Amino acid sequence: MTTQAKQAAPQHPPVASKVNHLPTPTALKIEPARKTKDGLDLEVHVLAELVPGPGLVKRGYVKPNIPSFGAFELYCDEGVSIGGSDTAPAPLSYLAAGIAFCFLTHLKGYADSEKLKVSSIRIEQRMKFQSRIPGMTVAAGDSSHMEGLSKGVETFVLIETEEPPEVIARMAEVAEKACMAAQTVVNAVPASTTIISNGQRI
Repeated sequence: MTTQAKQAAPQHPPVASKVNHLPTPTALKIEPARKTKDGLDLEVHVLAELVPGPGLVKRGYVKPNIPSFGAFELYCDEGVSIGGSDTAPAPLSYLAAGIAFCFLTHLKGYADSEKLKVSSIRIEQRMKFQSRIPGMTVAAGDSSHMEGLSKGVETFVLIETEEPPEVIARMAEVAEKACMAAQTVVNAVPASTTIISNGQRI
């Protein structure tokens, strides 16, 4: 990147940094995690906003509602080709990385709990998408008919181990089922969106 390009890019703190707490939400009701007979019911709370100015830089705050998990400030951007300045990961990059990181947590957790002889674990993953918005297709688009599609996830788990294949296969099976991030995209999940315009729900 040239000096001129560096000066033109928006300036913000590190892409991820720990903060003391989430800002106070306006509409979101934050409740603590709770244990039930079925398991631990937990939530991840996100507050995100566009950073004022040109471009597509977003700032967000994120925290699970579990006391031992901290709050973080994150920055997000988009590539130059769609009007961003490429100063931080794009939204889909965070999504893909979150699934891979979550999967690694559960692979490591299973290996540790079963005292398996595993020296290294690495995820190589490809998430496939299709964007149907103006400028992204070969035909001119209509901005009132935009659509984004998820077209699958392909994951490779690379493991160095002394354990037999069947033990490692079982580890991967259990870890994938335990990975809430992976299950969010593997299975249909309920979702809702509420619009609040000028303080009024519409």
